Amino acid sequence: MGAVDRMIRIASVRVVLAGMAVLAAMALGGCDNSPYAPGLVKQSIYFLAYPDDPRRLDPATSYRDEEQKIVDVICPSYYQYQPLKTQVFQLVPMLGARDALREPYSYTDAEGKTVAGERWIFQIRRDLRFQDDPCFPGGKGRAITAQDFVYAFRRMADPANASPVIAFFADKIVGFSDLIERNRERQKRGEPANYDTPVAGLQVDPADPYTFRIVLNQPYPQLRYLMAMHFTSPMPHEAPAFYGRDIQRHPVGCGPYVLQEWTPKKRIVLAINPNRVAETFPAQGEPGDAEAGYLALAGKRLPLADKIIIDIITENTTGWNLFLQGYLDSWIVKQDNYQQAFSQQGGLTDEMRRHGIGVVKENELGVIYFAFNMQDPVLGGYTPEKRKLRQAISLAINSQDYIDLFSQGNGLIAQGILPPGIFGYDPTYRDPWRKFDPSLTQAKELLKEAGYPDGIDAKTGDRLTIYYDNQYVSAGGRQWVALVTREIQALGIHVESRSQRDAVWQNKIDGDDWQFTDYGWLADYPDPENFFFLLYGPNRRPGPNLTGYNNPAYNALFEKMRAMDDTPERIAIIRQLRAMIEQDCPYVFVENHQTLTLWHDWLAPIKPNPIASSLFKFRKVDTTLRVERQHEWNAPVLWPLALVAGLFVASAIPAARVVRNRHRRHVTHHG
Repeated sequence: MGAVDRMIRIASVRVVLAGMAVLAAMALGGCDNSPYAPGLVKQSIYFLAYPDDPRRLDPATSYRDEEQKIVDVICPSYYQYQPLKTQVFQLVPMLGARDALREPYSYTDAEGKTVAGERWIFQIRRDLRFQDDPCFPGGKGRAITAQDFVYAFRRMADPANASPVIAFFADKIVGFSDLIERNRERQKRGEPANYDTPVAGLQVDPADPYTFRIVLNQPYPQLRYLMAMHFTSPMPHEAPAFYGRDIQRHPVGCGPYVLQEWTPKKRIVLAINPNRVAETFPAQGEPGDAEAGYLALAGKRLPLADKIIIDIITENTTGWNLFLQGYLDSWIVKQDNYQQAFSQQGGLTDEMRRHGIGVVKENELGVIYFAFNMQDPVLGGYTPEKRKLRQAISLAINSQDYIDLFSQGNGLIAQGILPPGIFGYDPTYRDPWRKFDPSLTQAKELLKEAGYPDGIDAKTGDRLTIYYDNQYVSAGGRQWVALVTREIQALGIHVESRSQRDAVWQNKIDGDDWQFTDYGWLADYPDPENFFFLLYGPNRRPGPNLTGYNNPAYNALFEKMRAMDDTPERIAIIRQLRAMIEQDCPYVFVENHQTLTLWHDWLAPIKPNPIASSLFKFRKVDTTLRVERQHEWNAPVLWPLALVAGLFVASAIPAARVVRNRHRRHVTHHG
């Protein structure tokens, strides 16, 4: 009996110990709810999120903002923007050994005429090497020469790549339009593009493999900006030959990072490039930068983080919660979490500040607008009546409503095609058709003069109907559509919404199958030419001219303006172009958008720069502080676990007693 009791007591103790083990295991399991592998957050990694995968990461074709931020740190260009220069944007050589030399250049064309153009001479650094990649023999990256820059231009001339910036070069580089046309003819015959035909405007110096020339048939000062875009980044011919069409998922460059992983719908990982071009954090900025901490890392070798991990998080709530838990280092504020982050006065809430969260407001170099199809028989055209119809609709739209409801009040009412920060922007200018009056008195008078009193067609007696083509199929998007509809219908016009998925809507826009829509433009480079060209007649679809606007007087002035440097004479022409847009009213300007980005205090502050897209390399993380905060904010709540373990133990003790009683009965029976 004594031995049996001891065995029972030992069994009971084991049960209790098992319960305690369960409690410990549950507690330990709850200590870390990190979505990352153990120890990853202790490494020098910048964690952020994208709402969806990039479409492509090919420097010849990638155009979206999210794509550029990745491609530009893999495939840098001859120039880059000095990140701390934002009052006046400044280009500095990146892969270039010096500033390009620009000089007048005359040549004789095929018809024997003398053309007064210009020649740009580019000299690249001699220490450049492509990243290690399987496309190279032995997987080792080779030296970069001027020929690799020329090859990048040839890729843009290949119609199979459908480069979105080909229009920037086609009519300016000598012989380039002929190359494009020949390649299109080859494509029609099912033949690949020709990459060997000489192009007069693209020349590698025969005496120096690190120098190349671009010859233009006209003055074009904006070429320097294009040489800061990844489309002109050097490309090894080995990469497209090795990867084929899959090159869109395998960018090969010489930048600070390489693409280590791209798991669709899950994650993108950028790792430091051992072959990266040598560069350091800038030592000079603008007044106030030192006090703001922007120069604290001056002289440090770039990049500052060993890796960039971008999680693909489609659900906004999931990403927001991960940011609050400290598992994302920064977060771009969305409409549905604005009120959680900001007080009614507009500043960060006390809770955000207690967590060491800061905010950066960035004025985007862009404009959001509604657009009329200028080819449409109802809304298009250039007669006084057609202009007045568009002007009336413009007066009915209240920009402040859109900014308040969909940008939480963080935006500027757009008054013209140029946003703040671009040469020629006039903060005192007010578009007369953007002065919203709730009574709509002037708008209704214009509508009457256009032939539609109270929205009724005076000729037919029918109510005017306009079709609003859009891509808003979500709940938030439907709110936008409802506001557009309500404001225009206040004139007596009936609005019919045609909402489609983004891809379907974009195809309709590109196919000129639409009547009224909304759109936006972010600067490719900080020059007024990059905005006024949106209404340049020859740039109509598939070019950037969405509306099909084609005013010969505007076209002639634009061609003159784009060839000029920033002078008072250029300002005068900009004002003339602005007056033509005002009169013809192809757009209803709505907003110059502002972006709010939240960041944890373990992330070193970096000055917002709306034109520089290589800011990933300037991100530095205090990993010790990040881990401390994550443990603090995600400490497990143990009392529910203790309760569960206690119930487990409590239920185990009676079970042990039952076993002991049964054993006693068994012994008695045999006694």
